[in-house]
Amino acid sequence: MKKLVVEKDKLIENINIIKNKANGTKIIGVVKFNGYGLGIIELSKLLIENGIDFLAVSTVEEAIYLRENDINVDVLMLSSTSCEEEVKLLIENDIILSIGSFDSAKVAEKLAKKLDKKVRCHIKLDTGFGRFGFYEEEIHKEENSAPTRAEQLTEL
Repeated sequence: MKKLVVEKDKLIENINIIKNKANGTKIIGVVKFNGYGLGIIELSKLLIENGIDFLAVSTVEEAIYLRENDINVDVLMLSSTSCEEEVKLLIENDIILSIGSFDSAKVAEKLAKKLDKKVRCHIKLDTGFGRFGFYEEEIHKEENSAPTRAEQLTEL
């Protein structure tokens, strides 16, 4: 049987090295896929206890699970979604959205107004992998409309 062994003292040592090199910059602890098999809550608590004050997840379920387990630091949703039910849950639980399309931006804007909440978001640009995010030509194409989509995004 294969077994993953995590030496907590070594992990904490690595966190401290990264924090020293980051020189006060916030560091995101990525805890997606159940903390890569380590247990999302256990790993999140360990990271937070050792100075990581920002987490990132891949799914709505992970984000909500963190909140249900009293993880109250900033949480970034790495995936973009335009599903109204998902966006509503994320906004209600103060999760930072990734906006990777004009559709997701429209849904976020609509629900933010409806819920009377400011939405914190990360604008995702596709850097060449083609997974998701705004392509440069999309943004330039929209720059000629009034008001521009870029201006609308900043209002979220």
